[in-house]
Amino acid sequence: MARPPAIEVELTADGEVPREQARAARELLASLGHFTSHPITGARLTLRHAGPGRSGRPYLADASVLADGRLLAAHATGESAERAAELVTERLRRQLLRIEGAEVALRNEPRVIERALKDLEADLGDRPEAARKPPEERLIVHRHTYLDVPLSTLGAVAELLDLDLSFFLFRHVRTGEDVVVHRHDDGHVGLLFPPGSALADENDVVTPEPSRYDGPLTLAKAREEMDWLNHRFLYFVDAEDGQGRVLYLRHDGDYGLVQPSDHR
Repeated sequence: MARPPAIEVELTADGEVPREQARAARELLASLGHFTSHPITGARLTLRHAGPGRSGRPYLADASVLADGRLLAAHATGESAERAAELVTERLRRQLLRIEGAEVALRNEPRVIERALKDLEADLGDRPEAARKPPEERLIVHRHTYLDVPLSTLGAVAELLDLDLSFFLFRHVRTGEDVVVHRHDDGHVGLLFPPGSALADENDVVTPEPSRYDGPLTLAKAREEMDWLNHRFLYFVDAEDGQGRVLYLRHDGDYGLVQPSDHR
């Protein structure tokens, strides 16, 4: 069976990205169509120059495609825009090969996930870093979770991999709690949940991690801790409605606040 041809790519690049590098980056992402038999649509690539604060890797690339309707994404930094695009293309290529080689029913199996995590270990040094603004200048940008359906732990880890995220907030199918799977610096995955949760026995692929907070926090209190300690992200249960939240440092130096998309 013939492979699909190169795909159409919607490219967005800021004014500091050299035109020839932007053109080469588009061609790199367009080549993904040669690595899978799945229809590839909705390819998007954003290239940005992050400024002098990112020593050696000032360019950021964010890319996403729809593979047979499934959203895949990748994020990376590089010493040039073309290098950053090369890295996100390679990550998406591996993700496409992962779903090419496994039926949907196998996507959430531990052995498939463990193999994918092993493949990603070498990418940890190219992850985008958050810019540092003074705490008092940081805005809070609200957004909702990517999915509003309950997931198992392994299903959530599969989404974490598909979207190339550092953390993923979701409602757990076992308990109905809003919990988080996240990637450690060593490549392992943790599962954060409220203290006393039945999810403490979830140790297949992930490391179970009760929240450090004994009870719910206000958003103001969560922000106060982020301002002081500069965590990459902070998972907490909101004192106002009892739902899980994640406050995190965005690439632009502001805070992002992820909250469930449904209102239970």
